[in-house]
Amino acid sequence: MPSRDDIRKQQESLPIYDHRNGLMDAIRDNEILVIIGETGSGKTTQLPRYIIEEFRSMRIGVTQPRQVSDLRIRIAAISVAKRVAEEYDCRIGDTVGYTIRFDDTTSSRTRLKYMTDGVLLREATMDPLLEKYDLLIIDEAHERTVDTDVLFGLLKRTKAKRRDLKLLIMSATLNVTKFSDFFNECPIYSIPGRTYPVEILHSRDTAKMGALKATYVSKCVDTVTHILNKEVRPGEVGDVLVFLTGQHEIERACQDLKKAVQDQSSKDSKSVTLDQLQILPLYASLELLDQTTIFEPSARNMRKIIFATNIAQTSVTIPNIRFVVDSGFVKQKMYDPTTGMDALLVVPISQAAATQRSGRAGRTRAGVCFRMYSRESYETEMEKETVPEILRTGLTGTVLSLKRLGILDVNGFEFLDRPGEEELQAASRELYLVGGIDRFGQMTDVGHGMIAYPVNPLLARALVEAEKIGCLDKVITIVAMLSVEEPFYLPRKEEEQDAAREAHAKYYHPSGDHVTLLNVYEAWRESDYSKDWCHKEYFNLRQLRMAKNIRSQLKDIVDRNSQNDRDTHRHYDSNSSSRKDDEEKGQRHYSPDQISGRRGGDDVARNKRSRNDTTSSSSSSSRSILEAFSQGYGIHLSKKHQHRPMFYHYLASTSSPSAGAAGPSSTLLALHVSPLSALYMDEERSMTKHGRRVARDLEWVVYHEVVYHVKAVMRYVSKVDLRWVQATLDRAKIFDQGLVWLNHERSDLPSLKDVRGNNGGSKSSTHDDGKEGDMKESGTAAGEGESEEQAKKKVRLALVEAARKRALERRQNQ
Repeated sequence: MPSRDDIRKQQESLPIYDHRNGLMDAIRDNEILVIIGETGSGKTTQLPRYIIEEFRSMRIGVTQPRQVSDLRIRIAAISVAKRVAEEYDCRIGDTVGYTIRFDDTTSSRTRLKYMTDGVLLREATMDPLLEKYDLLIIDEAHERTVDTDVLFGLLKRTKAKRRDLKLLIMSATLNVTKFSDFFNECPIYSIPGRTYPVEILHSRDTAKMGALKATYVSKCVDTVTHILNKEVRPGEVGDVLVFLTGQHEIERACQDLKKAVQDQSSKDSKSVTLDQLQILPLYASLELLDQTTIFEPSARNMRKIIFATNIAQTSVTIPNIRFVVDSGFVKQKMYDPTTGMDALLVVPISQAAATQRSGRAGRTRAGVCFRMYSRESYETEMEKETVPEILRTGLTGTVLSLKRLGILDVNGFEFLDRPGEEELQAASRELYLVGGIDRFGQMTDVGHGMIAYPVNPLLARALVEAEKIGCLDKVITIVAMLSVEEPFYLPRKEEEQDAAREAHAKYYHPSGDHVTLLNVYEAWRESDYSKDWCHKEYFNLRQLRMAKNIRSQLKDIVDRNSQNDRDTHRHYDSNSSSRKDDEEKGQRHYSPDQISGRRGGDDVARNKRSRNDTTSSSSSSSRSILEAFSQGYGIHLSKKHQHRPMFYHYLASTSSPSAGAAGPSSTLLALHVSPLSALYMDEERSMTKHGRRVARDLEWVVYHEVVYHVKAVMRYVSKVDLRWVQATLDRAKIFDQGLVWLNHERSDLPSLKDVRGNNGGSKSSTHDDGKEGDMKESGTAAGEGESEEQAKKKVRLALVEAARKRALERRQNQ
């Protein structure tokens, strides 16, 4: 633990120290301020501390960007908050605290809260005026995560209603004019950095980035070995930071470097040895204890070699880095709106990212950056700037948040960089298909249930369904397991891989991976969460522990929501009892889906049917689980190809179960089951008949995500009955028939206001199950001389007429 004197000296050595008074004056004089300061200037740790010391009554929130899209420990928010608390001489949770997705350390005494941008976005959906804050700091704005970009739009709306709220936008890049322009040309304050020169060494290999993708991990390890034996002298200080793309690469590189050092030291007594090195991984899902080791000073005569993802690029400052090894690649989530598929891809970084990476070597002394790519590749193959996340990922969660705020027309929302209309429409379509919004773009009861869970919208949909059909506890466990990195450990040695697969096979469930994940977690719990059990059965202890923590937090959320909603549910149950009585008497309540002549899918009846159809408790449990996931993953429905050992994304090829019997178009993407899947062996053991591979009992599946390596691989796959996703397929047909208006695109869309001719507002409320209900109006009296039922009948008739006109127009245009 550093002394107070050491802390003071370090604070005074930071570039921001000389600008304290100027910054405080600028904050007093401006409602919105953009601040430029390179990573390491002290803006993240020092500026918030200056503010709470200068403005004693201010309540301050500081956001850090989420580096990954699923549930992982947020290194930046935690490490920064702990550092500031240490400097402020207080405990975490007192004056300074942090909130990440599944960990809240704040209290009523907290005045400075660090959080992820996702946390603040969720708070904004619940409290659009953000009244618990007097000043908000959006840190690392240049990272341009989806949540940060959406926050910009929401904060601009909030500022129009709350002049007293101060807003600071902090960025580590010089290209901040876009931020200033967005916020009405607000002032820009620049903090000059104190950096040392960094020598840039490009690879002499002229291979293109595409060819380099297969070898960059081994090249990075070889370069580190070269640095240790050729570039540094004994006793010379300075650590090495290596940029790779993900956990598996990093763990592999750590092992490869250890082996390379051992081999070298056994041949040459003068070369570096393992006891002189600390070889450390750094990625988002790393346990907190392992994270903090990276920021601690190295022991005497020890050198750290840190293999990291791009979380070390801008979000955290690792001290004492002299050498940087840049692979030139990053893992990014990319979205294809035509198929509705997200995929994690390894892609080249931008020139701006390359500059940020090299800059990590020049914080405390002159440094060197070894780039694994040529100068030509840097100049001709890399984009100048990183494409903002909002322009390359799925926006389903974003659109759901905007709908929660009452923004029906998401196309009209003011984005810093507007996504394409196709991407926004695809997100709205996805929400409609899972029942989160109705045909008019308004949130259903299902949608409101989904937004209560801080998880991927499709997982949230599964949780909502699980609560309804009585398998919530089990589905929570599976969602927690899906929210971590791969829990199945597969050794690199081939002989050990066979043993691992044999161990894993004991937990396989015939239905596939979702129930298999439940089996694994339950077995680990029965072992009393044993470390030895994980080692024996080839499971990743670190990931299972994280799943345990996420599961606990999700259970807490369910308990809190149940407590908060108990009175509301009681009221709803009393109001819905008459409807239930009517149903039992055979009286139908028609929804807009049913007016168009379609069945629409009665989810309540389906759920009752599914419970009655099951015979044993085991089959009932697994069936209920898969039905719940089918409600979220119906849009990921895939069909087995008749003639080849592959699948294709069903909703990308047709909306009709009877169509495409001869197989998909050759232009559709071929999907393959992951080798770690419980269903992989089923595919491999498929029978050969008349020269064709025919899989046993493996026609329809749903998947969690697609990852591209050499081919497109489905991760976490389960068999499903087509009937379980029928509601999704029905909605897909209605969408394809043009009977939806998710963003009020149709100027002739009728509303209660239009039909009644009065000045009252109009909203269509919905019943649960994501079905459009009886078009009840919220907070508006019926028109003069007109009953509620008469008004609703007019709306239905107008909708049918609008659909008829649309169909007629389409026929005339053909």
